[in-house]
Amino acid sequence: MPTVDVLVIGCGPAGASAAIAAHDAGASVLVVEKRNQGGGNALFAGGFLWDIDGPEAVRHVETLFFGKTDRAVAQAYVSGLGDLPSWIGKLGGEPVVVDPPPGSFPAVLPSWPNVPGSDGVQYWVVGGQPSLRRGEALWHLLAENLAARGITIRHGHAAARLEVAEDGRVTGAVVGDEPVTASRGVVLACGGFEADEYFKDAFLPVPHLHRVGHDGNTGDAVRMTLQAGGALWHMSEFFGWFAFQATEYDAAFAVDFHGPGFVLVNAAGQRFCDETGYEVHERLRALVNVKPALGYYPALPAYGLCDGRTLAAGPLNGVVGTPNDYRWSPDNQAEVQRGWITRAHGPADLAQRLGLDAPALTTTLTEFNAAAAAGRDDRFGRRAEYMTPLDLADLYAIELWPAAATTSGGPRRDAGARVVRPDGTPIPGLYAAGGAGTVWGPFTHSGGGLTDALVFGRLAGQHAAQSR
Repeated sequence: MPTVDVLVIGCGPAGASAAIAAHDAGASVLVVEKRNQGGGNALFAGGFLWDIDGPEAVRHVETLFFGKTDRAVAQAYVSGLGDLPSWIGKLGGEPVVVDPPPGSFPAVLPSWPNVPGSDGVQYWVVGGQPSLRRGEALWHLLAENLAARGITIRHGHAAARLEVAEDGRVTGAVVGDEPVTASRGVVLACGGFEADEYFKDAFLPVPHLHRVGHDGNTGDAVRMTLQAGGALWHMSEFFGWFAFQATEYDAAFAVDFHGPGFVLVNAAGQRFCDETGYEVHERLRALVNVKPALGYYPALPAYGLCDGRTLAAGPLNGVVGTPNDYRWSPDNQAEVQRGWITRAHGPADLAQRLGLDAPALTTTLTEFNAAAAAGRDDRFGRRAEYMTPLDLADLYAIELWPAAATTSGGPRRDAGARVVRPDGTPIPGLYAAGGAGTVWGPFTHSGGGLTDALVFGRLAGQHAAQSR
């Protein structure tokens, strides 16, 4: 492999943005990707991007960073958000403003309507590709621009470790068994650790954590950062979905309900949360945000229970796509036939089919129906407009496990996307963007992951190209 100015490790939106920015700043660029295709989890993402304007824009982001990400990083992120639509336009894309889509419980958008500055929030997508999912359309645009610039991409080439000089500068990486010299810098854009069982068990609070994305995010950025003496952040944070794990597929299927007639119960047949009260990426917090005084306890697996009306309202998988070679049926009936979704004709019948305690499940569903009919959920506070009584003679259930969409932990970076040491000083020649240590800590925003990848990918590529 050649000596280059900038080496980018990972070929998703962060890596592509870094490569394009570095090339456009005059640098020679090589991208290496361990998988046989690029795109990362953007291929399965909801594909929303976001922007925020107004005097409280930085305050809005800082509030959600919750003191776990530096103010200078928040300022750089907000500035970069404002530049993204014009940059996408220059790449030949079509930024299209979108309104919150109807019929998802909880609602996908807006993410944080009551945080200061929320009146300046706007959501958008890359348009012009009606045959593609929104995330696919974004990736298609980035891939076209990589190709148009003649940027070299080596698929099926994993970076094993960084090359670090005696003075601490990162000078390249070993890719496979071959050293690659990067005279100006290396960009870590190789995602998080959703597919690494050890890291998930060591750092994340939820057990039996599956993944809804691809199998390539195995913590490579974490290992290489530690090797170079870099600092980590946000290692205990992740965002994900309740998901169904089919034995014949590797990734779990993220599950969303499209009508208000549903509940979540634990393995004891008890409700354990306001199923619609969390920000859409944060619902798994309910598994550890346990309130023992309310009479339940943590127990997996969970089950999503609904009636026939809610089941018919839309496919349980589809808000978030899947790397599995399977397309969920629009009315969920193919999954009923497969046995993935269980049908029953009453609470006791359903409990018997699921192996749950029949009296407990009957009480749970009876109490929920009473709360929905009254428009008041005294136990968990679910809003009236997000509840409707279930038809107890026409019940359906799907087994659910926690599944990570993205992990937050990885290399700590500064406002210029430079990876820093524990004392805050930057490591010369090392940059990071996107899921390789995302800027989001305890909380996130719809579009937060993709915009992190684009904003800090661009910054990483620009600054690496300018480094000497």
